[in-house]
Amino acid sequence: MEPSYHIRRENQNAMNSKVFVIILLTLSALVVLYLYSFGPLANSRNVFHPNPQSLKPVAPKEKIEVGEHHDVFMEYHNRDMRENYYGVSIPQTWQVKSGTTPGSYSFSSGAMTGSIALIDVPDNSTLELFVLSREEPKLKKEIHGYSRVNYRKLDINGNVSYELEYSSDIDGNQVMNSRTYITGQDQAGVITFSARKTDFESISQSANAVVMSIKWENQ
Repeated sequence: MEPSYHIRRENQNAMNSKVFVIILLTLSALVVLYLYSFGPLANSRNVFHPNPQSLKPVAPKEKIEVGEHHDVFMEYHNRDMRENYYGVSIPQTWQVKSGTTPGSYSFSSGAMTGSIALIDVPDNSTLELFVLSREEPKLKKEIHGYSRVNYRKLDINGNVSYELEYSSDIDGNQVMNSRTYITGQDQAGVITFSARKTDFESISQSANAVVMSIKWENQ
């Protein structure tokens, strides 16, 4: 057998190996692309990573009075969205963590749960119209046993706000809920609280202190 034949055979094998590697890499890239586009990794592209500064509470300059008590509140300065920086004071004993969307928190204390979030209000609507024509109808549709308890207009640090209180039924237990909507320059804020009716009154003063403490910090 001539040497040139062996050389041609080796060259052909090398070429086949390169083609195989290219095909393998192409298939791997297509698989990864599919997973990120349609498979279980698709949601990972939208994972929200909060600004670390948003989760670093600082001691307040003064104590907040709640009823006859002077509770220790910690100040959180949210820095997730530049157009929507805000500060809020939350009792030190509450469990606080970042929410699932930029500018949000979730918190709990005993049987109470709550949250703070940013929401878009359409340019062709007012905050009150948005609450009454969009938010409340959605709550009536999605929440079992929805019943409005109270609705009022507030002034929170110079921002027109609206508080909607309602009761609901969860597994046969009556739950009280409040949602306070605060006008903002870019997005509006919404603060929610939920607790069993028997527990709601005991947390209402602390909840109100949290609501009244929120301030936009880039106005």
